[in-house]
Amino acid sequence: ARVRVPTTMNAICVDRRQWRALGVPRALGESSDALADAYVEMGAKPTYTCAPYLLEPAPKAGQMIAWGESNAVVFANSVLGARTLKYPDYLDILVAITGRAPAADCYLTERRRATIRFDLPRLNGLDDLFFPLLGYHIGKIATNEIPLICGLESHAVSHDDLKAFGAAFATTSAAPMFHMLGVTPEASTAEAVLGGAFRVVKITREDLAETWAELNIAKTPDVDLVALGNPHFSLTEIEALAGLCAGRGKAKGVRLVVTCGRDVFSQAEAAGFIDSVRAFGGEVLNDTCWCFIGAPVVPAPARNIATNSGKYAHYGPPATGKPFHFASLARCVEAAATGWIDTTLPGWCRAVG
Repeated sequence: ARVRVPTTMNAICVDRRQWRALGVPRALGESSDALADAYVEMGAKPTYTCAPYLLEPAPKAGQMIAWGESNAVVFANSVLGARTLKYPDYLDILVAITGRAPAADCYLTERRRATIRFDLPRLNGLDDLFFPLLGYHIGKIATNEIPLICGLESHAVSHDDLKAFGAAFATTSAAPMFHMLGVTPEASTAEAVLGGAFRVVKITREDLAETWAELNIAKTPDVDLVALGNPHFSLTEIEALAGLCAGRGKAKGVRLVVTCGRDVFSQAEAAGFIDSVRAFGGEVLNDTCWCFIGAPVVPAPARNIATNSGKYAHYGPPATGKPFHFASLARCVEAAATGWIDTTLPGWCRAVG
């Protein structure tokens, strides 16, 4: 079979260019290579990224696409304004081969309306941890509903923030998209996206603090591995990481590993960001993602893992058998440099005076 529409590939189980050097078992590495080659032979592009919206050109508003990776589906529908369902494995490649998809759900305008509205408290001093934490929390409530989030209209919300929010939201909710008032393209007004009947949920700082505690299950502040890039880091995220790493070095016995797509890696390498991360002692992997990564990249003796990903803070503990710290990028880099992480509740999450 051959694909008849442009087709990209999700992350796979290994970094195709490094798995042997990393000590990945031959059976896993060779099987992953063979599977990837089979899709390439059908005409899929060897992108190997769970963040295809970072590739050029990104889908446009209103464009009909068919994606499978949950964070990518949510980002495409919500942030880009493209239209896709959440496709499981095998159905996605059948859509690519036929160029046809079911005319249902989020392909249809009336099925993109919100049925639940979330009102946020007044918040100040937000850092990058806020958005994955909020996405994870809202997903637990809107498990099958498209939400409208209100209260961030006066904040500068970046694509990286929306990426982190959407990935964590897609971890706890089956809904294929969200709206954020005054931020996402279809939510210029609440009336534009709310359905005829909707319920209202008020979120408090105490709610967010409870979810923060839910994701921070490590009992001690020591850190052996800092895991970044779930979903794959963007160029601006790698730039931020490089800035935090500049002029510093990691602590002995601690690993800092970041994953990103090949396209972003090439851009980051040309800009000197990869050199900065490596000078710190960090490692950069392509092709694979933390949802697939185990030993030996995750060292067997490692005790606690730190991540800034709400998605990996959820999937990581059962996948690795390790306790996790969920923290901002700055705290994660500090943990890599010292071997210890700041376990205090973020300031924006604390009850007001």
